[in-house]
Amino acid sequence: MLEDKNTKNLEDLEKKGGSIQEENEPNVSEEVKEEETKLEDVQKQEKELEIDEVESLKNEIRVLKDENSRLRSEFINYRNALIRESEENTRRHRERMILRIIEIYDNLGRALRNAEGTRKGFISGVRLIHKSIEKLMFDEGLSPIIPEVGRPFDPFAHEVEETITSNDVPDMAIHEVVEHGYYLNGKVLKPARVVVAINNSSESE
Repeated sequence: MLEDKNTKNLEDLEKKGGSIQEENEPNVSEEVKEEETKLEDVQKQEKELEIDEVESLKNEIRVLKDENSRLRSEFINYRNALIRESEENTRRHRERMILRIIEIYDNLGRALRNAEGTRKGFISGVRLIHKSIEKLMFDEGLSPIIPEVGRPFDPFAHEVEETITSNDVPDMAIHEVVEHGYYLNGKVLKPARVVVAINNSSESE
């Protein structure tokens, strides 16, 4: 009788154990899934962090490239400004030198015109100097402004030395050339000095 009772109790325990095991199996499975989900989330976050870090580095590289490009542009502009300043200083120095030479050249020209009756040797020497200076000036890019009598007055290339009333030439035309002018590389360096005619309206009528 006791043996039957023990057997029954053992069977009851086995049933309960099986039931407990069946109840625990779903819980274990859910925990495993939760852990797997957590692991996937962690891995996803790590990937997102890696992507963010890569993007951050790309942005830093982009900023550095832009900064380098800006500095390079500033350097090029500064260098070009120095070059332009140097060229401008050279041009001004050259103009001052040419103006001094022009003065000598014009003085020699006047001396030659006034010395036709003197000794030929002196005139020949002065002419040689005059010719040498002329070549030097023209080699430096100088070219003469030679106005023509009767041609219209050009305010960009001529300077009015005097105005006279005359109908010998058209109104506001060149009546007399006082002194030649000069271009330097196509730019007016020294305007030609001229006498300009103003027509007398009563005479022209």
